[in-house]
Amino acid sequence: MNIYDTNYVEQLFDEMSRTYEVVNYLSSFGFTTRWRRQFVRTTQIKPGATVCDLMCGMGECWSALAPSLTLHDHVIALDMSQGMLAGAERRRAKFPHLNIQLFKQDILENTLPDACADNVICGFGLKTFTDAQREILAAEIKRLLKPRGTFAMIEISVPNGWLFKDLYLFYLKHLIPIIGRLLLGNPENYRMLGVYTEQFGDCRSMMNALARQGLQVEYHQYFYGCATGVSGVKP
Repeated sequence: MNIYDTNYVEQLFDEMSRTYEVVNYLSSFGFTTRWRRQFVRTTQIKPGATVCDLMCGMGECWSALAPSLTLHDHVIALDMSQGMLAGAERRRAKFPHLNIQLFKQDILENTLPDACADNVICGFGLKTFTDAQREILAAEIKRLLKPRGTFAMIEISVPNGWLFKDLYLFYLKHLIPIIGRLLLGNPENYRMLGVYTEQFGDCRSMMNALARQGLQVEYHQYFYGCATGVSGVKP
């Protein structure tokens, strides 16, 4: 079984979609909401912007985006999981003042035109990619961005320090599946999130991939490395 195969990842998130948002919020003690606000602030959204939300999930980043957006702005949201997009469709109704378009697409093989975005964001969608896939993703971000366009991404990561690291991974791989089971989700699916996180490590590989594309990029760390992120500009 290839856990990075797009069909496998799509099925995994389809199955988790019914309980994913609640499990994610409870298991992070609300930190993911705070981290989304923090990383979205680095995008420097200007009036009239087109924002591309990659691996948008259920649109969890839109609450953080909303204060920066107006009726003249445009959000293009992509995800390959129909289950997650169904949740995004329900959330879109909460933002009637925003122009949000949803597309079921794999970002690695998307049909969006070149230079269509002023800003690109991605909240917690990096861990299910291999290093080679992140190279493709970095190239797509460069292609989608207009000159001087900005990007920001964040992902759950393996923190620094062996004790904190071991405790955190134990929590991700063993306790979060229990939370998922209590909420009538499949615990094996939630265990996979810990497996992906351990393999992912942190956002340094994404930072390097973006830099190889000629993008200006900065690395960010949240709460002792429990989440990391990157942000930057297309020259």
